[in-house]
Amino acid sequence: LAAIVAVWFIGGRALYRSIDLDVFLLQATAVLTFLFLSAAISMGPLSRLWPPAIHFIYNRRHLGVATWALAVSHAAVVMHYGNSWKLANVLEVLPGQKIAGIPFTLLGVGALAILTVMALTSWDHFLHAWTPPAWKRLHMAVYAAYALIVFHFTARFVGDPPVQWRLLVLLWLVALAVAGLHVAASIKEARRDRPSPVDGDGLAFLGTFAELPEGHAATVHVDGERVAVVRKAGALYAISNVCPHQNGPLGEGTVRDGYLECPWHGYQFDPCTGLGPPGFTDSVPTFELVHKGKETYLRLPASRRVTGTS
Repeated sequence: LAAIVAVWFIGGRALYRSIDLDVFLLQATAVLTFLFLSAAISMGPLSRLWPPAIHFIYNRRHLGVATWALAVSHAAVVMHYGNSWKLANVLEVLPGQKIAGIPFTLLGVGALAILTVMALTSWDHFLHAWTPPAWKRLHMAVYAAYALIVFHFTARFVGDPPVQWRLLVLLWLVALAVAGLHVAASIKEARRDRPSPVDGDGLAFLGTFAELPEGHAATVHVDGERVAVVRKAGALYAISNVCPHQNGPLGEGTVRDGYLECPWHGYQFDPCTGLGPPGFTDSVPTFELVHKGKETYLRLPASRRVTGTS
């Protein structure tokens, strides 16, 4: 990330020496912040569409914090060169630089505030203290920040003649690509989540796993949740697909040293027991599998069999 930032600013300045330094710094920090944030929120859907991209998830948090640092740098450049560090000047904009009567500057302030909260809570302490579901709900606010940034840039580029069409077109092409990734990933996930049929004995048919390689896992959908079916030492085991760290997809991981490893951040769980390695307290639920010839079934707990359909 440091190398990308260095190349961006040093190379950019070498290419655009004719632009005043203040204008260059303002635009360079703005565009790179937008591109970094676009990349950060695209890693999830990209990994759903292109499995190898799941390895990028490990560095998503680092990219997010770097994005926040760039956003702070952009705000500092604006306040220094454009507003002389006077907060009152933030509201002094042209009529065309507003959306729904809101100055484009306030849209940027709102986005920065959201990114600041996310950066300050982007540590495992808050993740464990609030539990992954609550922590993830808070960090979904990144999409609100992204929308604010898009409208912030749009109002700025359109409302300051001459209109900077190149930057505006780049902005919306990237934003539409990000939106397209999310839509495509949502469609693929919805198609994959077809509930397994459940018979009167509470057995949910999962399929045949003769082609599942040793040390690998597959994801199935049973009674409203995803389950990871893992092959370890030739046998099949079923555990929850949800990693308790950040709700990562265990079914997309592989077995290493006898433990199924989450592809997001490396958390490990024994497919037989659902327990983590010695010294770790994290665990995931396990499920009973029943084999009938080459077919594999999952036995639903008695308390949940009423939700099954035959």
